[in-house]
Amino acid sequence: METPAHVKSIFIPMVAAALSMHREPGSVLVVQERGGFYCGATRWFLLIGLWLIPTFVWAVDDFQDFTTTHEITRLLLQLGVVVLAAKGGGAIARRLRLPELLGEVSAGLALGPYALGSVGIPAFPDGLVPLAEGTFPISLQLYGFAAVGAVVHVLAVGLESDSGIFAQAGRRGLPVAIGSSVLSLVVGAAVPILFFGLPVIDRRVIFFAALSVSTSLGVQARILHEQHKMATPEGVAVVSASLMQDGFAIVFLAIALAVGGIELGRDADASFVATVLPVTLLALAILVGGGAAAYLGAPRLARLFRERLSPNLFAVVVVGTTLFVSALFEAFGVASIIGAYIIGIAFSRTDMGDVLAEKTQPISEFFVPILYVVMGMLVDWRVLFEPRILLPGIGFALLSAAAKIVGSGVPALASGFNRLGALRVGLGTVCRGEVALIIASVGLALGDFSAEIFQVMVVMIVVSVALGAPALSLALRHSGSGTRGRWGERDTEVTRMDLPNEELSDLITDGILRVAEDDGFFVHRLELAGTVYRLRRDDIYLTINRDPTSLQIVSDPSDTGLAKTMLYEVIVHVRDRVARITEVTVPEALRRDVAGGGTTAVNLRDYIVPAAAFVALEATDKEGAIRELVAGLARAGRITDNEQVFRDVMEREATVSTGMEHGLAIPHARTAGVNGMAVAIGIAPGGIDFQALDGKPARIIFLIASSPDDRGPHLQLLAAIARQMRDPERRDAALCAGDSVALVEAIVGDIDTTPKQNAP
Repeated sequence: METPAHVKSIFIPMVAAALSMHREPGSVLVVQERGGFYCGATRWFLLIGLWLIPTFVWAVDDFQDFTTTHEITRLLLQLGVVVLAAKGGGAIARRLRLPELLGEVSAGLALGPYALGSVGIPAFPDGLVPLAEGTFPISLQLYGFAAVGAVVHVLAVGLESDSGIFAQAGRRGLPVAIGSSVLSLVVGAAVPILFFGLPVIDRRVIFFAALSVSTSLGVQARILHEQHKMATPEGVAVVSASLMQDGFAIVFLAIALAVGGIELGRDADASFVATVLPVTLLALAILVGGGAAAYLGAPRLARLFRERLSPNLFAVVVVGTTLFVSALFEAFGVASIIGAYIIGIAFSRTDMGDVLAEKTQPISEFFVPILYVVMGMLVDWRVLFEPRILLPGIGFALLSAAAKIVGSGVPALASGFNRLGALRVGLGTVCRGEVALIIASVGLALGDFSAEIFQVMVVMIVVSVALGAPALSLALRHSGSGTRGRWGERDTEVTRMDLPNEELSDLITDGILRVAEDDGFFVHRLELAGTVYRLRRDDIYLTINRDPTSLQIVSDPSDTGLAKTMLYEVIVHVRDRVARITEVTVPEALRRDVAGGGTTAVNLRDYIVPAAAFVALEATDKEGAIRELVAGLARAGRITDNEQVFRDVMEREATVSTGMEHGLAIPHARTAGVNGMAVAIGIAPGGIDFQALDGKPARIIFLIASSPDDRGPHLQLLAAIARQMRDPERRDAALCAGDSVALVEAIVGDIDTTPKQNAP
């Protein structure tokens, strides 16, 4: 009986891949040049790839007669390729010091229907992303995922629209946003009229104006964060003005959708009141009503659900509500992203805003790259370099950039910035990005734009980022203050506690977070250069900045008493618990089990080397032996700070001795005096007192030092050494070693450990 085709499609490639991976025992498939470990992951990726590729092709050939299955398979493959291409393009852009947005859009441009997407492949002779019929170049199924990405992204932008930043910017952020928006609005309206001859009363003109007003908070925030300028007056002004301008752009988009009765200039002679006013009033009613409902209802919903739902479940409810509201807005002629933005802004005001932003981040990280890659797929690269596309796009970008700089700079000068600060603020509003792409794609989806107009918009967006991002980065690197006095400093107070070590700092921080959660606060960890936690409950904001030797709680002056009370109670609690630790006796059985049996994946040969092995220590006491081993590691180039390593090891030794049984001791510590992990071994011929479990002096002494930041197997290494040295044959071989090489081989080499039978 013949084997079914679908069975062969799975079994035969699997066997072929397995055979191709056959190797002799002990041979090396891939070896890292430095480090000496086998790259097993590469082997398995190759194995999986050799199996999946032919399996996929043959399987699809078997089922391609079923149209639905075939198209679902195409969509799944498209999404997989899009997600991987987005991550790859973003990584390449980061290496080139460019915004990830450019890398993701470029990946979409390469994979789109105007490029590789239409190249035939097995099972898909028309290409993975073929050119669709009609004005829209890709399938609606794939674009639907991009639409969800747009909604999720705008929701995330709204949730991150910190009301505290707006309050901090005060009267300065709003004039900057208004000045920049007004001039860029004029330029955006003039470009389609002058370059394309569109009538003044045409909603495509409003689309251009909305795109010109928009900014790219993602690009700006990344540059400000990398140069540690987010909390400066210029950073605050740029962030707040950008949020406002993106909000203005979304409002203009709503207006463009509302004036559908005179779209494309066809009804320019019709009565404005009869044609536009009803649609506009309905859209505004939905916009204002939805905004008011969300603004008033979000805090009540947060209070209602925070005690009944977990944060994860509440985040899912908010995302589902956002999709529903976005669909409702779209049905009434208001852009779906406006509904998402309103929901995000509304919940950002609640004490769950930071938690929601954190919980929705994984959803955003999946869908948003799809949005950018799909936007790139809509671009016909063949016409990008044609003068009729390139010149208007570059001209639009330059004119709009000039309007942004002047429109932002003049109010900034009048608000207390000097010329350098005003230039930084102006350059900070030049880049376009997420919202601009969404505006352009909405116009394309509606059928308002010809391919030529859409390509001009894309050129404008790319040029604005390519010029604006480096210019802003250069201006921020220029030394000097950007203000004419104190500005941008919030009226806050800092409650500070200096601590002796990082472990105690971690302990107190965890205590504060636990106490805060018990008191009804929501805790959010910010992804910044250092460890920062933000605590929110109603209108109370506390920020915890933690470093290895200090703890700071930043609060409003009216909340300083709460911050000090919280810190005081936690310290008292920790002191009481630490004092009680001395009452706990470490069971000898527990210390003995450290050297227990079991298996370990640690290869001791990677850590124990002859350069750090010493067959005859001169020291006669514990402190001397540890200092001698530390000095040996320093000579071998394995540590960076001798004294730091010595102090940390001795501090750990003072807590509980590391003396084991059978003449073995393993002093160890996590210490900042070493990069990575370092191991030394020494033989003490006369033995040294390490307060061992069996009372015998230690003759074989290992010293392990590892960095607190290293994620290496510190505990696994400790357990592996203890397990290895349980073997008496290995201990005897180590004690009899004549040099460092023999000592290392006695510990990590192959030794016959079969129990010897006594002769009859």
